[in-house]
Amino acid sequence: MFKQDIKTITQDAGTFYDTIFNHPKETIEKEIKSFIREFESNRNNREYGNLEKCIVLAQGAPDKLSSGTFLFDKKLNDVKEKLNNAKPIFTSLLEELETLKQSRRLQQDPHQEDRKQLLDNQNHAKKEFDKEFKEREQKLIKEYRIIMEEALRGVYDPSESSNKNNDRTPEGSSKHND
Repeated sequence: MFKQDIKTITQDAGTFYDTIFNHPKETIEKEIKSFIREFESNRNNREYGNLEKCIVLAQGAPDKLSSGTFLFDKKLNDVKEKLNNAKPIFTSLLEELETLKQSRRLQQDPHQEDRKQLLDNQNHAKKEFDKEFKEREQKLIKEYRIIMEEALRGVYDPSESSNKNNDRTPEGSSKHND
């Protein structure tokens, strides 16, 4: 593993002693110096190796780029060819679908026209019913308004209207009993 000599151990012990017991500003400066010393001693070999790897990769990049573009063009041409081969198949499928739609339209339900006519007749009858209902409603409103006006003037006799509605008069009821 890692073996330290006695000199570095005593320096580290002195550094720790100074860090703990000396002034904070000096402690920080010493800590920074020891960190830089450790960092530079450990990094020298790694940086050189990383730099060599980057140089090798950068030198091989143009060859990889040209081979990559060639492969890309080849794959793109293959895809284009497959799409061109598939186009007639898709057009024939679309034509078949269109013929199926047309044949389905021709084979529609034979009673569909009858149902449509029935619904139209029902809608027409409903409109007529609504129209007649509104006319009768307006007629009743007018009659009620006339009755209310006559009642307010004192002209209207409610007993007469009930007799008119029932078509019975006191005289007529005795005649029917005979």
